[in-house]
Amino acid sequence: MLENFFIGRLSGKLLVLTIIFVMVAELLIFIPSAAIYRQTWLMERATSAGLLTLAIEGVPNYEGGEMLSQRFMQDTDVSMVAQKRDGMSQLVLGMPPGDANIITVDLRTKRRLPLFRDSFQDFFGDGKAYIRILSAPTVDGVEALEVLVPQHALKQAMRDYSKRILLWSLAISVLTGLMIYAALSLIIVKPIRKLAGGLAKFRKEPRKRISPGSEDVSVRKDEIGQLQREFSDMKTGVRAAFKQQERLATLGMAMAKINHDLRNVLTSTQLISDRLASDPDERIKGMGERLVRAVERGVKLCEATLSFSQSVEEKPQMRPVRMATLIGEAAGDALAEHQVMPTKVKFKNLVDTNLTAHIDPDHTYRIFHNLFRNALEALGQSEAPALRVEVEIIDDKACFNIIDTGPGITPNIQKNLFKAFTTGANKGGTGLGLTISRELARAQGGNLILQSTSAAGTIFTLSLPLAKS
Repeated sequence: MLENFFIGRLSGKLLVLTIIFVMVAELLIFIPSAAIYRQTWLMERATSAGLLTLAIEGVPNYEGGEMLSQRFMQDTDVSMVAQKRDGMSQLVLGMPPGDANIITVDLRTKRRLPLFRDSFQDFFGDGKAYIRILSAPTVDGVEALEVLVPQHALKQAMRDYSKRILLWSLAISVLTGLMIYAALSLIIVKPIRKLAGGLAKFRKEPRKRISPGSEDVSVRKDEIGQLQREFSDMKTGVRAAFKQQERLATLGMAMAKINHDLRNVLTSTQLISDRLASDPDERIKGMGERLVRAVERGVKLCEATLSFSQSVEEKPQMRPVRMATLIGEAAGDALAEHQVMPTKVKFKNLVDTNLTAHIDPDHTYRIFHNLFRNALEALGQSEAPALRVEVEIIDDKACFNIIDTGPGITPNIQKNLFKAFTTGANKGGTGLGLTISRELARAQGGNLILQSTSAAGTIFTLSLPLAKS
């Protein structure tokens, strides 16, 4: 259980992998180091044999030389030492083996790197052969110094060396692994574990409200810091989406109730307006017809808002409409609602009276009426309030520019200008006006965009399809 708990964690896997990688690196280093150790071991025997030869020739007492030779052969595992003179080998000590296999190593040949093949043969061989070492002589008149050592002695020495290297490599691997483990645990594993805990907690309670500044926002500049910041932004976005859904559900319920009661209230108003529309007096008749249209728009507005809260799009009823008349009517209604303004707004409708667009008149009226209301709200802060509508024909579209002289829209509001419930800068606003207006424009084959905004004023552009002649 403890093994599964340790290996199952990222930190445990990092520790094990670090130890394995260091051991592999040590193994790659060990192969040439073992070959160098073999060559050094052979050179030490050859050097010691050369010094022994000088010592024996310098001691006239044979018994002293014999004692020195036996001690040397016991300490170095050398079986025979000979000097090569005139092509003949002259024994210094020991006797050559009978019919044993002899492997010759000439140390007089300089090599930058030792032979790996010979090291493998000595390490993995049966150890029954003898190694004949040829080295430079230490006595004048001698061509070469020959030293004979049993292969099993070299094999045992190399195995002892390998054990020491293995123990040191294991110690270095564990120590390196622990240091890397501690560093990675502090730098990577701990933040990721904390992030995973926060993610699990957020999954269980995604709607839980948090106080501003209670969540840690990482100041790290690396990938972990980016991951933490992205997670924090994701939680903020998800909570905002939940809040928006709650507002939509509340709005839908409220509009269902309002729609039910308002239709009853408007029924009597519609009867009166119908009578006024049929009055013989042309002035009263015109007022009655206008009142009928206002009542019908009021009912449709409630139904359309209810449809928006339920994500149901109302299909537009397209027909040719004279735009100058519709714009004038929408502007007149919007201006009538803002008669309390201290300075009178100068309104100009520069649209040609013969311009006809293929649109839904009720939907388009709502778009212009909403844009005019927003502009008049902004013009309340202007010393010389003015509002005008211009038009230009681009391909098969009529592009209407609604221009005001207000103070402009702040950058923060511009980011979410057409998102539901995210603006509502005006007191009492819901943040739905521009969202619905853009959807109504696109449903008719057009579009609504913010053309420009500054301290000198704001321009919205509404594009609508032209009527075919």
